[in-house]
Amino acid sequence: MGYIRNHAIIVTATYGNYIELAHAKATKIFPWVSPISVPELNESRSFFIPPDGSKEGWVESDIGNKERAEFKSWLRKQAYEDESTPLDWCEVRYGGNDLDAAVEAHCHEKILICPKR
Repeated sequence: MGYIRNHAIIVTATYGNYIELAHAKATKIFPWVSPISVPELNESRSFFIPPDGSKEGWVESDIGNKERAEFKSWLRKQAYEDESTPLDWCEVRYGGNDLDAAVEAHCHEKILICPKR
């Protein structure tokens, strides 16, 4: 059998072409990525990557987990040496069979950050 556990990633940027770079990377990894939103206040723009839709333990879920891990790794590498980042992002878990929600990962975690080259 299996159970549903939804995971989605949301990415936001306010300046520069960072959102376009992140969106281009995401579209190379995932089968579907939302369009970039139109700028609102402070020129913030966002896009999201929806859940893979697979039940946990299925091959498709494992593929989704690997895709999300690859993208989060790329996002973390965009951070500066002082751990600030031009890309605000989070991975959320919600709905499905868990009956709860949580932030699974985000741009301000205390992690080992590789400096930009």
